Amino acid sequence: MPRVTLSGTHHRYNAVAAVEDGGTWRMFLPFPDGSIRDAAFVGPDRLVCLSADGEICLIDWRLDREITRQPAGTDRPRHIFVPADSGWIVLYDGKRPLDEERYLHSLQVRRATDLAVVADGNGLQWTAGQTVGLLAGGGEFVPDPGEPTALTIQDDVFRDPGGQLAFVGFECGAPGSRYGLYRLDPSTGTVRCEPLPDAAKPWWFSPSGRYAVTPSSALPAVHDGSAASPPHRDAVADGRRRVSQALELWTTTPLGLARTIVARMTPEPPLAIRNVVWEPAETAFWVQYGHFWDKRAEFQRIGLDGSLSPVFHFERFHGTKVLADIADVTHAEHVEIQALPDAVRIQRAWCASDLPVRSISQDEDGFRASVWSGPKEAAVRRFLARSSRRHVVIVEALSQAAVAEGLRRLTLDIRERLADLLQTDVLELSFVVGGRTMTESAFFARVSRDRIAVAPMLRELLTTYLDVHPSAVEAKGLYRQIWGPKESHGALAAAMQALLRLDPDAHDVFRGYLARRDGEHETYTTDVMMRTYIAETGWRDRAMIGFGIYFALIRHRDGLINLNGGFLEEYGLLDAVEPMMSPEDFAEAMLGELDRFAKIPDIDCRFGWNDLYLGLRDGLPDTAFGRRVVAALAVRRGDVIMAVRD
Repeated sequence: MPRVTLSGTHHRYNAVAAVEDGGTWRMFLPFPDGSIRDAAFVGPDRLVCLSADGEICLIDWRLDREITRQPAGTDRPRHIFVPADSGWIVLYDGKRPLDEERYLHSLQVRRATDLAVVADGNGLQWTAGQTVGLLAGGGEFVPDPGEPTALTIQDDVFRDPGGQLAFVGFECGAPGSRYGLYRLDPSTGTVRCEPLPDAAKPWWFSPSGRYAVTPSSALPAVHDGSAASPPHRDAVADGRRRVSQALELWTTTPLGLARTIVARMTPEPPLAIRNVVWEPAETAFWVQYGHFWDKRAEFQRIGLDGSLSPVFHFERFHGTKVLADIADVTHAEHVEIQALPDAVRIQRAWCASDLPVRSISQDEDGFRASVWSGPKEAAVRRFLARSSRRHVVIVEALSQAAVAEGLRRLTLDIRERLADLLQTDVLELSFVVGGRTMTESAFFARVSRDRIAVAPMLRELLTTYLDVHPSAVEAKGLYRQIWGPKESHGALAAAMQALLRLDPDAHDVFRGYLARRDGEHETYTTDVMMRTYIAETGWRDRAMIGFGIYFALIRHRDGLINLNGGFLEEYGLLDAVEPMMSPEDFAEAMLGELDRFAKIPDIDCRFGWNDLYLGLRDGLPDTAFGRRVVAALAVRRGDVIMAVRD
């Protein structure tokens, strides 16, 4: 049976929709300049994808052919639901069950053939009697009389037995209502609501929408561990206190509680019910207990007749944090559990046991490695490389004149149209040198290795990039960072490194390059480029020392915590300072750099002057030199002067 998963690279996250069919992966790039929020099959041979910008694309994945695409009109929907045999594609957003905030969610129904809109809205317009509503736009959290109330959807949309779309809604019905089961007729846009218990909890609906399971809202039963009248098979007479964990089974047509099933009794506190997955026949469902931080995942089959399997757990994963999910309950002989990226199995024959708990050993768990890992990373990279838009720079030869001319043309292109050169948030260059293609990293490495005298042109290229960077970021809707073609590398990182090798005094340009980064995520510049620069250049003069202080401030700006001392000690700065500067001169340099740093526009630093000052001061070592610097800072700051001991 085909399955679809989203894939991509560090820079092009979820750009690829990958379909596995018979063990072979087929990859699609529906949005060349964007990412995919969700994807779903529409019948046996079509795939619908929703972009982060709200665009929808319908693909015949067997023929590798686009059928149609449409803008969603809003970027709010995050999920796709395709009801079987309905001819609809539903786009929607939803909140988590335990989140009792109200939201303005969008719900949109489109025809599966051409993506034409059938129904659309983010609010519910109710009639005077509050019994029938209409999906409408303009939802408000506190509407005036006659205006639509904000639509807040909990979890997923499903299809009920009558063929209507249904969902759990929160505070979007009649005044005073909290939770309800809402049913939408897409052909008319009409909505009806039936109240549900007023409790923040998840609901898991069966494939047909006929049943729902939810944690019980009643107080748990308690057994004190005595031999008297045990209320459940798990209530062992061992003197240990146990509490019940129960689920409610509901019908949706008519809506009502059918029965309460005590799944198990456990010592306190019980593991939370994380998920429920229904078997296709809807005669039973599987419960998963425990979140990954519990370091224990447990699974149980529960029949609608109240029959209980043992609670299963895997010795392989005991005591470890593992992202486990119930992956497949359709097989006749076993149930597959996904433990990313691997898989293990529960044999159905074990479910008939009367034991309350069954530990599954490694010898019998059917472990398979990398079952759920998706297409190989190298294959994804090759696929994306075929569609990448590299900006090509023609260089006649690796001579000073030819390289200088190529860099001048590149500088002009970046000055005039940097935003147009980006593919999403990536600037990727390709150099054709004398008819031979070179990557940008190879080109700039060759320029610096051969000592081609183009430092002024590299300086002009990088300062131009830094000048136009803010407008390009704004035009593309990015947060600070423009990336280069390699993971964790910023744009033009190879050019910056080449300039530092050709002109070690270009740390003034390096300052600007460091400031433009998203320092929380782009670490190549600070962890690799800076280490290489200092190893090759050294702290050779006072200007370099000033740059080192600036670099320490950048590290604080990036929000890092140095567990091995202050950032002034990083890369050997303080070792170089002591024979070169007096404590008083170094304190003066620190305060001067700090004053200038605080005045840099758009530095995106959440720390104020005083926080940065304390970060620098407290990072000084407890040495004679360090204590004298602290004393000199105190004199200039007006602080209490610390005792100075040699």
